[in-house]
Amino acid sequence: MTIQLPPMRKAAVYVRSTYWGRAPLHASADDNEELLLRVVEGRCDYDLFYEASSYKRNEAAMELLRWADLGEFDAIVTRHIHSFGLGIKFDWDTMMGLMMARGIRIITPEKVYSRENRNDMTYLEFMMRALRDEYEIKFGAEWDRVKMSYRLRKTPVELMSLYERPASAQVIQFPGVSGREGLPGETS
Repeated sequence: MTIQLPPMRKAAVYVRSTYWGRAPLHASADDNEELLLRVVEGRCDYDLFYEASSYKRNEAAMELLRWADLGEFDAIVTRHIHSFGLGIKFDWDTMMGLMMARGIRIITPEKVYSRENRNDMTYLEFMMRALRDEYEIKFGAEWDRVKMSYRLRKTPVELMSLYERPASAQVIQFPGVSGREGLPGETS
């Protein structure tokens, strides 16, 4: 399958082994790295983030989110949504915030997920819920195995406000209208 890559300055390549017991998703870290490097090599600068395949470790993913929040990357390249979801411990609020506020794309060998495509955002929200449910069914616990070690520096709304915030409250007065005096259609 061929994907059309957007212009990128720098990408974060997230590498981990994936053992979900499902043939298309099952691969070693080396296999995943080789595949992901074929996606980005020669197209943009990139940094590699290696993660141990464990529900208990996610330092590389948290470091990746931290640098993405600082504006270091235009895209996050991962084998599939499942493996990145494991790495960020399904902290999709932070990931969706980065996508919306910074325009960061998630790129897999099969697809480029972007905030410009509403279907992409809907799919990611669906995957977020489905993967959380699967985790809870599989392990009989809620998302408490790894405490999140990183949150966005600002909320997405603060990062992408459509309006400049005034330094102080503005009072606007209209000439001839003060209180109930002189309202249009009223007699004095």
